Amino acid sequence: MGYAFSFDPPTEDGFAATPCAFSNEQMNYVRLIMIEAGVLSGDGFAQALETPGLEVSEESLPTRRFLHSEGHTTAAEAAFIARRLRAALDAKVVAELLSFFDEHPGTDQVTAWVDRFAAFNDQAAKRAGYYAC
Repeated sequence: MGYAFSFDPPTEDGFAATPCAFSNEQMNYVRLIMIEAGVLSGDGFAQALETPGLEVSEESLPTRRFLHSEGHTTAAEAAFIARRLRAALDAKVVAELLSFFDEHPGTDQVTAWVDRFAAFNDQAAKRAGYYAC
């Protein structure tokens, strides 16, 4: 089980293509950075770092949207996600957050996952968004 994302809506047969996918572990780290970037909020989750410029805003999405493999993210939401994830990468949020963990996959690895999801969201922002599957 993991998380996969498709530009196309599901059909009776499922999803035709999933150009972005993560294992559960990978998505856990990406989700943590999404929370720290102010992309996600609520549902029992809150920012630990409170990095200036990455505060929760009107555009922030409920955390539950990325706790399950279902649902649609609009193009506008994808643009917001990409913008905030890039800002979090620029602010070195990954390294700062991982410093609280005794064990983790490594700053470079988590940064690569976040960068990949930001790039996917950039693409989705130019389309009709994407679907989690």
